[in-house]
Amino acid sequence: MERKLVESEMVLLDFLMDHGGFSTRTRARTAIKAGLVTVDGTAVRIPSTTVAAGVTITWTSLSKAVKPKDFDLGGASGSSQKDPKSIPAPYDIVFEDDLLIGYVKPAGMVFASPKPQVKTSYTRMREWMAKARPECKDVHFVNRIEKESSGICLIAKDLQLRKHLQDHWEGMESGMYVVVDGHLPPDDVITAFEPSDSPKKRGPLREFPYRTMRATSTHTMLKFRMCFDDVPVLMSGLRRHSCMVVGKGKEAPDPMSRSGLHLYALEITGLDGESRELKSRVPNEFLQLMKGGKGPKAIPGKSGHKKTRSPEEGTRPVR
Repeated sequence: MERKLVESEMVLLDFLMDHGGFSTRTRARTAIKAGLVTVDGTAVRIPSTTVAAGVTITWTSLSKAVKPKDFDLGGASGSSQKDPKSIPAPYDIVFEDDLLIGYVKPAGMVFASPKPQVKTSYTRMREWMAKARPECKDVHFVNRIEKESSGICLIAKDLQLRKHLQDHWEGMESGMYVVVDGHLPPDDVITAFEPSDSPKKRGPLREFPYRTMRATSTHTMLKFRMCFDDVPVLMSGLRRHSCMVVGKGKEAPDPMSRSGLHLYALEITGLDGESRELKSRVPNEFLQLMKGGKGPKAIPGKSGHKKTRSPEEGTRPVR
């Protein structure tokens, strides 16, 4: 058994990959789900759990946890068959319980299509579940993500849960990493007006607070509490500051051959009111583009935006 103090906040699965000596993410994830990892003495079975700085994580590798057999005559029923639970998934799974699976759809892959001949991330997950989760007969996708973007997608193992999540989707909290071409003041707010039905009247004013994650001489990576439905409004606000989401639109630079959008976090509420938080890592394409970038610093000639709004214009809370 090994233990280590967490020096900075991070995802449990990432901590084990950095410090636990596991050869693959699948092995680390399996150890967590098997209850072999504790945080301050309490077993944590969700790989996407965020652990705070100062806590102590204790873990046992799978090889040490499995007790050797005294003898094995072979030929035992099922002994030569591969455990369905060990079949690797086609995509990174960030959450799973009896009713739900959350996985990361990569950019460039269609999420779902009515045409059976089109290979999609959803069909690949269903094919995998048929082998690895044969007990799941009633599966349904919950949310969609556009082809050029990436992020967490949900598959419900129950039709009732799917309907519940889709009916309450607008009230769910979500977070996105956004890479823009250009620069903004660090840790500030983007303001923009929603479209209006009347050409003579502006729509409600929206505010998008953000954190600046990294900045290079050309690009900036930001973290927002928002969802894909908010992107068109956000883009109009970014244009006012001479910034564009990379790979999004004909005029935007496309250095990654994909959009600069990734849905990294979801906070959902289940049928019984239970809360679940799902998180994923920063896409590798983002890390490569921002390689060598520095942390948030004030940019010469830039100043913070005034966080004001007109009472008569109305607002909608940021999700």
